[in-house]
Amino acid sequence: MAKYVEKAVFVYSSDSKRYLPTVENNGLGVTIEALPFEELQKEPKRLAAANHVVVSGNLSVVKTVFTLAIEYGFSVGLVPSPSQRTIAKVYDLPVKVEEALEVALRADPIPMDIITCNGEIMLFKATVGSLPVIDSPLDMSMPRLLFEAVKGLFRFKLLPFNFVLSGDRSIETAACGCMIVQRHENTLASRLIAHDSSVNDGMISLIVSSPFSVIEYIKFIVSVLKGVADQEKIPSVGYIKTPKIRIESKEELPVYIDGEAKSHTPLGCETLPGAIRFNMGKALREDVPTSAVEERVEIKHRPEGRILYRADRKGKVPFFPAATEDRYHDLFTSLRQDARLDSIYLVLIVLSTMLATVGLFQNSVAVIIGAMLLAPLMAPIVSMSMGLLRHDTKMLGESLKKIGVGVVLSLLASGLLSLIFPGKAVTAEMQARVNPGLLDLGVALIAGVASAYAKAHKEIMESLAGVAIAVALIPPLAVAGIGLGMGDIYFFSQAFLLFFTNLIGITLAATFTFRLLGYSAVIVNKRGVFIVLLLTALVAVPLFITTKKIITIRLMERRWSQQRFLVNNKYLIVKEAKVVYQHNRRLLFLKVLVRQGLTRKDLNLLKRKIEANFDSTLDIRIQLYYIT
Repeated sequence: MAKYVEKAVFVYSSDSKRYLPTVENNGLGVTIEALPFEELQKEPKRLAAANHVVVSGNLSVVKTVFTLAIEYGFSVGLVPSPSQRTIAKVYDLPVKVEEALEVALRADPIPMDIITCNGEIMLFKATVGSLPVIDSPLDMSMPRLLFEAVKGLFRFKLLPFNFVLSGDRSIETAACGCMIVQRHENTLASRLIAHDSSVNDGMISLIVSSPFSVIEYIKFIVSVLKGVADQEKIPSVGYIKTPKIRIESKEELPVYIDGEAKSHTPLGCETLPGAIRFNMGKALREDVPTSAVEERVEIKHRPEGRILYRADRKGKVPFFPAATEDRYHDLFTSLRQDARLDSIYLVLIVLSTMLATVGLFQNSVAVIIGAMLLAPLMAPIVSMSMGLLRHDTKMLGESLKKIGVGVVLSLLASGLLSLIFPGKAVTAEMQARVNPGLLDLGVALIAGVASAYAKAHKEIMESLAGVAIAVALIPPLAVAGIGLGMGDIYFFSQAFLLFFTNLIGITLAATFTFRLLGYSAVIVNKRGVFIVLLLTALVAVPLFITTKKIITIRLMERRWSQQRFLVNNKYLIVKEAKVVYQHNRRLLFLKVLVRQGLTRKDLNLLKRKIEANFDSTLDIRIQLYYIT
């Protein structure tokens, strides 16, 4: 059975005066001395001899009583008003006056830490900067939470911070904001640290919000929507637990203590362990540390180095995460190695081209894919993109040389093989690479983004093989070489146009991807990038013409399928029609169903009827299928 104090002082303000009759007639056998807050302000020493004080009023009233409790050593009980739900949650107190009074008058208060921020007592939270979503109430509706998340996307920015812990340990980073939070269950921030926070652990719990890119911010929002309650599993959120901390920022930022603008940075915060004895709710009474709590710093992948430098200069949050120092160093070491010409590259270029050429002659997709996997041409193109972005003339020059040598060797190897096998028919796999269109440019641009992203993240480097297959650099070169070997300039030009489209598209997309990933603050070589953009525009012209031609052909093929002719009283049905270009000539291949044999006269008449539908000359190839 609960025990209660024998007597207590009830400090009330004008808005809590209505509770006075309930307090004085408490029914618990406690003698109450009523003390208006206005009188306490005039004569604070009236509480010097008090043993227990019950307070009811706004935050200012509560903090004044807490300050006097620290000075004079009396225990404290709190009766929150129904509108003070936050402070009731902080201390696990009932919101009904009678129930709260029963807790406030108990004779078993427990020691409670007091946190001060620039000398001001903090009851439940102190915030610096912007903390989008993380300071939202847990009972906020999903639509409202999404609205706040989107609004925060346009509001927050990265700012340089310096956290000085006890023992003068300093942590320099960038964040959009931070929050010191007391143990309660009212906001997302408090829920994140609920498992590791107590009202008498002698520590300050600081949450740091550092979404250093839009992508990281979106990941954070997704984690929030999924209801993740563990700070370590939410991206961009750090956690510091320390008895004393000083928060410094380059520019002076306002500090909101318990929702009110009370101070500004630099902000010095410290814990006064067990500073007062307080009557709190059952949940907090049971949440007492069983052993000494140690200082902790959990800010994984925090912004530092180049990211911190960018935050210091602009504060704008990039779309993609800026590269860390380690990732930056690893990538440039790899790209410089990829840009160098060596014997392994030369051997692989020749072997992959020979394999692709044989696969093209055999019309074998499996062999061609094997050649794509073997080809090393993607690496110097990605290196060239970075050299172009940062105006690294050495990397750019070496990459261009490596690509040029590879192209020449590939053309020579495929050209020589085509001379060894003269008279070989043009296969469907060859035909597929002599009519490049705008879709091929789209594939090259997407592949450029994928290749740069994969190269920048070594943990997914194996994805480059898939990118190499998708963009297929070597097969078009092999077809171009076959065209040279056959002496067919049209065949060569169309296949080489496809290769050049891939080269330009990958270079352009990879350059801008590296820029977005934070490997350069600006596009240093603007002239070089403009030239690549101009080449892309020039390449797009023949691609557009070819695309238009392909669409016309496909429509014609669809129209000609199931076409019917009457030739000398013989009924013919076109089963399939296909138009291809060979040696700069247009060929029409038809599969025709017939019931009766056709004479030379019938075939000539059929040819004239077909030619009457075209405005230019074309070669016609007909395959007859006799049906019964």
